[in-house]
Amino acid sequence: MSVSNPAGVAVSSQGLLDSPKPFGKYYLIRKLAEGGMAEIFLAKQIGAEGFERNVVIKRMLSNLSSLPDFVGMFLDEARLAARLNHQNIVQINDLGLADDFYYICMEYLPGEDFSTVLRVASSKREYVPLHLCLRIVADAAHGLHFAHEFTDETGRPLNVVHRDISPANVYVTYQGQVKLLDFGIAKAESRITNTTSGVVKGKYIYMAPEQARSGTVDRRADVYALGVSLYESVTNVRPFARENDLAILNAVLKGDFQPPRKLRPDLPVEIEAIILKAMDTHLETRYQNAGQFAADIEKFLLGSTSISGGVHVGNYIRLIAGDARVAWRTRIPTLSSMMKAQSGSISSEVPRFTPNEVHSTKVISTKGAIVARRRSRLIVAGVVTLLVLALTAAGLLGSRFFKREPHPVAAAPLVPPPEELALPSMKQVDPTPKAVSPPTKEAVPIEEAVDTKERLPRLKTKITALTLPDIEKYVARRRSTVLHCFEQYKDQLPGNRGQISIKFSISGTGKVTNASVEGPFATTPVGLCLQQKVQQIKFPRNTDREITVSIPFAYSIH
Repeated sequence: MSVSNPAGVAVSSQGLLDSPKPFGKYYLIRKLAEGGMAEIFLAKQIGAEGFERNVVIKRMLSNLSSLPDFVGMFLDEARLAARLNHQNIVQINDLGLADDFYYICMEYLPGEDFSTVLRVASSKREYVPLHLCLRIVADAAHGLHFAHEFTDETGRPLNVVHRDISPANVYVTYQGQVKLLDFGIAKAESRITNTTSGVVKGKYIYMAPEQARSGTVDRRADVYALGVSLYESVTNVRPFARENDLAILNAVLKGDFQPPRKLRPDLPVEIEAIILKAMDTHLETRYQNAGQFAADIEKFLLGSTSISGGVHVGNYIRLIAGDARVAWRTRIPTLSSMMKAQSGSISSEVPRFTPNEVHSTKVISTKGAIVARRRSRLIVAGVVTLLVLALTAAGLLGSRFFKREPHPVAAAPLVPPPEELALPSMKQVDPTPKAVSPPTKEAVPIEEAVDTKERLPRLKTKITALTLPDIEKYVARRRSTVLHCFEQYKDQLPGNRGQISIKFSISGTGKVTNASVEGPFATTPVGLCLQQKVQQIKFPRNTDREITVSIPFAYSIH
């Protein structure tokens, strides 16, 4: 089964594209991931005389390309990140625009992110070996220190700060290399926190207190986040895991977490001291730079008897991933062999596409489109039925004109089936509390799901056009609940009087989406409280696909 995403790229259920797709001067091969900001593809860079190299394309989502401020920051930060040439930072090779999508081209490194490694080890009820955790974090700290110390051509410090250090952004290759991902992108990504749902959700766990307060952020915030990552890697517990973002933020601001040795008594005292110094809530007593952090880890490793070189790290990562997954990430067919497998052609020549031959399309799901497709199916079915009746009357059915031809042999799959690629199932309870989802029925292909939905009897709920006065009326019913946030967090307000505006969208079902607090209160406890209260407001079903409004909430504290 394959479906089309909003960017118009057909993707199979295995993540492999139906065929290599030209994208600027690259060919997209396999979709690797998609987040709140971008899609990530395995791609091929092609050159003269059969030159071919595997690369990674990080392509900005189409809906963000219309935000000039975000695009400008994205490009500025990406240009800066491309200048960071260090063995522990993933290298950016290219930045450009193709088919109306901004993209970054990065080196392709077969391996796993550190977060996945920790989850798999936890699912087996075991720790990642301590000396390997320390080696990985120390290498990440070396990369951080290089970036923090980076200067321009005149020697002026550029004050680079990652802002989003976590195990998910620490990548470990099957050869044992450690690479930091997304340098310079986090600042741009934070720009869309208030307009894109789910972009920063859950990342408060790694935020330094000063960053959570929306204060000035410097290199020490990255040191703090790497300290939290080390805590998680040696205990299998996230120190600030709580039931919701607001509770997480409060725990971060208060420094409310258990000492590592209380969770793991066999942890060396020296390592606990390193973690606690990196996670110190007071800037003055925290490690002042990542180089000091790395030096203390290296000192412990030097005095221990455990070997912790890159070879041993690589061996462990391959063991965690399994042979099938390692093969899937490392044995990537050439472009010509993929073309032959897809087309069945005996020619080894790679088809020459130009960027103009492929155009990005936007999928707009409307009832009219469904009806039109259904009518075309009915017409085709009617014609086929008439032909069959005519042929039957003529006595031709079953004659030699209708001998069954042998089915063509399907091309061998380019990748193993999904079940062979999956990492070991993670049935152990994750340290982060999660909501229990109700059981779901067997998945239905997207097109079938759309048609099935259209065949359901129509709901009798009244559907109306929702106007601004209507919206204000429904907000007024919950205003007292929303205003309770001001009373609860009055100590954090700048004065006794003022107002905070909340921007949110209302879907056709009446559900509130993309709620965000505008201004400096976006990541404060009072802002998160307001956001949660507004998301609980239920509006009636309406005729619009989405309505976006901004509502001010005034407060007066006595």
